[in-house]
Amino acid sequence: MKRVPLVLVLLLVAMSVLVTGPVAAQASGNGNSGNSFLDIALAGIKNPLISPCSSPGWKLIYMFVSNPGEEFNADHCIQFFAVQAGDTTQCPNIQRGAPMTKCYCLIASKKNDPSICDEVPSTSDPVAYLRVDCLWEVAIHDNNPAACTAMGNEKISRMFVGEMSQQTCLARLASGQGVGESTL
Repeated sequence: MKRVPLVLVLLLVAMSVLVTGPVAAQASGNGNSGNSFLDIALAGIKNPLISPCSSPGWKLIYMFVSNPGEEFNADHCIQFFAVQAGDTTQCPNIQRGAPMTKCYCLIASKKNDPSICDEVPSTSDPVAYLRVDCLWEVAIHDNNPAACTAMGNEKISRMFVGEMSQQTCLARLASGQGVGESTL
């Protein structure tokens, strides 16, 4: 996404929330129960934080703030607002496994709170993040050895990171290699 001044983003979000109300209210009588844009709009009525993601106004705004050719993605929109708010209760509104689990990881890292990693759900998505990915992100990004320790005996291997385990995590923190950088 292109860099846009925060004031402009807030103004655009406020405008999109205003547009969402009537659209979501009209949609509520449809009865559609799939994982559609309508479902997200209806969820926006119950949870205003994701309302911008269901707004036609937000889709219009997205055309101006995104990279050319980049399509609107409601899952990443919800993830963005959830992470900005630090609100894990929004993450289950994301339909696909990878962005949903990444939502928890990013919020845990933002708050430097390894306990949030216990909330990362299991999904059938083979590219979804796991609890150990979340702990690794908190440990490396926030230089938090407690997150390494919380890994216990869990370990996995990732293509660009290598083995993620308590031992390799603590060794990486001790070496300072990549500490302070995101691994997601």
